[in-house]
Amino acid sequence: MFDAMRDRWPPTYDAEELARQIRELIESHEFEGRFFTDGRIEDGVFQGDVIRLATQLPLLDEAGMPSAGGAFEFWLVVGNTCDFERVDVDWSQMIPIDRVPTNQIPPSTARALGRFEMYRRFLVPAWPGDVDGSAVLRIGELVHPVTVHKRALQEQGQVVARMSRLGWMLLHACLVRFLARDDGRHAA
Repeated sequence: MFDAMRDRWPPTYDAEELARQIRELIESHEFEGRFFTDGRIEDGVFQGDVIRLATQLPLLDEAGMPSAGGAFEFWLVVGNTCDFERVDVDWSQMIPIDRVPTNQIPPSTARALGRFEMYRRFLVPAWPGDVDGSAVLRIGELVHPVTVHKRALQEQGQVVARMSRLGWMLLHACLVRFLARDDGRHAA
């Protein structure tokens, strides 16, 4: 029996089922080649889009004061697509995509990223036209969500890649796993 005073709060999903679904998505034929759509990107901004918008990461520091972290060139839209269509919604969310040279990542970490096993990080595969290709891993930092005015994305940002349905489903599975995992409030 679950004792909230003693035990961790469990995830709100079946962990084995979600792990199986993620594994099936990434093991599908030519996964990386099917992660993003090919060809022309339609107008608009959608959940799962990779945006080029060179800016710093806004933060509240340890004293609760506004601050800025490292600079990022690419961002992943994690806010809902419908928010971009709604006139009564001005804001959405995105996460920074960190660019890490492949020779600076231990092989075990690179394998875990490639299998989408990390809870706080989301591997963003190379997209069509990505000049860095296999020289870097692009890692979306789920622990650094940023609220952004949607006009900034529409007018200042440039959509450089759009997820396919397969990529979008994987993003959702990883977001659910990140947001609904056991919370560890009673962990030692």
